[in-house]
Amino acid sequence: MPFCYRQAMPDLRAPLRLRPDPDGTSVEYRWIPFDRADPRWNEPLVDLAAEGLLTEAWYARTDGGNAPYFMPIAGAVKTVAARASVARLVREADAAVAHLGLRLKVLDAYRPIETQAGLWTFFEQQVAAERPELSAAEQEGIVRTFVSDPRRFDREDETTWPIHSTGGSVDVVLVDAASGAMLDHGAGFDEAHERSYTDHYERLLQRGEIAADDTRLVNRRILVNAMVNVGFTNYAYEFWHFDWGTQAHILTLQDEGQAGAPQAAWYGTTDLPEGLP
Repeated sequence: MPFCYRQAMPDLRAPLRLRPDPDGTSVEYRWIPFDRADPRWNEPLVDLAAEGLLTEAWYARTDGGNAPYFMPIAGAVKTVAARASVARLVREADAAVAHLGLRLKVLDAYRPIETQAGLWTFFEQQVAAERPELSAAEQEGIVRTFVSDPRRFDREDETTWPIHSTGGSVDVVLVDAASGAMLDHGAGFDEAHERSYTDHYERLLQRGEIAADDTRLVNRRILVNAMVNVGFTNYAYEFWHFDWGTQAHILTLQDEGQAGAPQAAWYGTTDLPEGLP
């Protein structure tokens, strides 16, 4: 299940909580209802770069530098856009890491269904090539860990909406504020490996396999704590993925047993406004 690494402590280097279930995936969030009466339901998508944030449209890159793809993904958009309230929260998290000489960089946020389909195809082919000994169902289970299935998308059926299509999900990494270089998080963005699980290095530390000052561990703590401290929830299998107002966000809050946790999501599937490529 999605799990939130929320910390009450202001220390961005505070340890992250371990996932309650170390294996498996979850699509239970699809059954969280939507509150169409919420005023945020029609909140617009905004260009995050225009909001003062560092962005890079990872799936639209044409220079081959966007591992693990090394090419543009079909249907990728050039604008990194998210809902207006999401932009505000990312700015708050960005400000929280500034005193460390760091910035946040958003590599993806709103994602059209066409892009989602391109990503599904890529990972479907990758897993089949790397794990041919697995059954088709087992291979698909691995793919689902990292990509929402877009094949059954129906605009009239809210249980089929990938969370990135809502504009309430953001994929974020840390960069050096001076050079812009991406920090070492211990796994690459969109790397389909258990190294990408948010608590992977916490578990290595627990087993005595790394030191407490391991750069990968510390950088990941700073990123996750900065984001969850302003209200985002993290997807346990991707250290870079965070949600606000999506079905996954609501399910995580409910799973934590938070008092007053919302009962419905306020961001449904949407479209990129005209004028944003």
